[in-house]
Amino acid sequence: MPAPFERGHRRCALLLALAIALMLSACSAESLSRQRPAPSQTPHPTIAPSPRPRILSSDELYPAADSAAGETSRSYASLPPGAVLPPAPSGESAFGVRVVLDARTVLRGNLFQSGSQLAPGILILGADLGAWGSLPAQLAEAGNIVLALETAPTSQARQIEAMLQSLIAIPGVDAGSLGVLGAAEAADLALLGCAVNSLCDALALLSPLSRDTLLNMLPTYGARPLLLMASRADSAAFETAQALRRSALGEAELLEADAGRGAAMLQAQPALSRHMQNWFQRQLTNR
Repeated sequence: MPAPFERGHRRCALLLALAIALMLSACSAESLSRQRPAPSQTPHPTIAPSPRPRILSSDELYPAADSAAGETSRSYASLPPGAVLPPAPSGESAFGVRVVLDARTVLRGNLFQSGSQLAPGILILGADLGAWGSLPAQLAEAGNIVLALETAPTSQARQIEAMLQSLIAIPGVDAGSLGVLGAAEAADLALLGCAVNSLCDALALLSPLSRDTLLNMLPTYGARPLLLMASRADSAAFETAQALRRSALGEAELLEADAGRGAAMLQAQPALSRHMQNWFQRQLTNR
């Protein structure tokens, strides 16, 4: 066979092979395109909005007004750890409030506030709200925000922290200027709680009773000012007050009454109330 004819035959074979390859490639592409799903026409998914937080009402935060102190507050258990609730109106009087300390403790109290400006706060502790007479209102008229709470024999010194935090939560209270006043068993409670809590800036004790226990905690209270009041007729309280004054690390003053224990001394000798008002005024406003 001549050489030119052989070259032409090879050229035709190559062209035929190339044509077959192109046809196979086209078929393969068409097959793949049929297998590939069509692009989605739906828009990109959006992020769902965050759920709106549920804000509890005052009825949910606090037990019913006719509930007894010391009951379980189911609402408190649902709050974050360390949450503090401010005093809420109790409906018992124009000044009546209730303070939730923890899931099992609710205290009755009275709240007195005469102004809207930043003011020192005074926490009053005792077994009977009525025993204080007009003293809480007078302290408020002097420019303080006063929260008087009715403590119980089961009240614990560690609960002083929650009481003070509730006082601070009241709008207008100056957290850097806080005084505490306690009577009889509540006086012991006040010193034991304030000794380990730096929020207490000044402490007044009426008829303190637990001499040895209080003397052991007095160094922890440090050099913060201390006002003591006891009746000479109440030997246990008078001896305890004298021992605390002698052992105090800072300013300590002892007022002697003629009779009575705790808040009863103030009713019998109004001059003691006036002296206490002036003392708190000096300690809390001149810091």
